[in-house]
Amino acid sequence: MVNYRRILELHFEEVSQRTISSSTGHSRSTASDVVQRAKKLGVESLNDTMTNPWLETFLFPEKQAVEKGYFPIDWERVHKELQKKNVTLSLLHHEYSTEAREGGKIPLCLSYFL
Repeated sequence: MVNYRRILELHFEEVSQRTISSSTGHSRSTASDVVQRAKKLGVESLNDTMTNPWLETFLFPEKQAVEKGYFPIDWERVHKELQKKNVTLSLLHHEYSTEAREGGKIPLCLSYFL
């Protein structure tokens, strides 16, 4: 399991990503992904409520959905399709649901698209 809290603690102490990688036992790309996602979401410091499970859910919510058997949403495809005429989020959700069920996965509800 990735130690999100330790990676961010070291990052906030201005430790290099190579050192973070070697001290936590994770690859440099994993450390970089965690740091980049935290920056993107505006995490500038840690408090006591930010445990590893909380950070994992907050930083990478898509992993939670996939692990529970849900079919992941291809957001790039959704955005490209929305550029076309007469394409709605309801239509894209219907196509997504059909694709998920055909693959034996659980589709996410329409509210994820809205």
